[in-house]
Amino acid sequence: MEEPVGMDTSTMASGKIQLSIPSHPQYLQLVRGVVKKATGIIGVSRKDSDHIILAVDEACSNIIKHSYMNNPEKTIDISIGTQGKELHILITDYGKKCDIRQLLPRDIDIIRPGGLGLYIINHAMDSVEYDCSASGKNQVRMIKCLKKSR
Repeated sequence: MEEPVGMDTSTMASGKIQLSIPSHPQYLQLVRGVVKKATGIIGVSRKDSDHIILAVDEACSNIIKHSYMNNPEKTIDISIGTQGKELHILITDYGKKCDIRQLLPRDIDIIRPGGLGLYIINHAMDSVEYDCSASGKNQVRMIKCLKKSR
């Protein structure tokens, strides 16, 4: 059985981790490692940690492919922090403006390769919001209610 973590925002030194990476798939391993370490520090269950890592990886992969069209000279900014008993992750890119109306997961019953990133993100996290309204940037905000194993 899982229960909410007794969180204290001082669990992570400043309460927030900032990471800026080049938009190249080789840096996704670094992102996964940072997210794994951060979730470990705050005591997230292994299952939830794996889901969070997958969601962040999918979001960054989508940015590399769709917003930056595989241009490795661009930047992805990632912020990881806690607020109460929630983990907040904000991922920002400065590429092609996204169309919110097109950010819908496809039907998983349709068998074909690829295209399940948004489905995975939405099912891994408790809340996901996309903001493409800001001048020159796109953002995805993800929230996970923190739980740990007994």
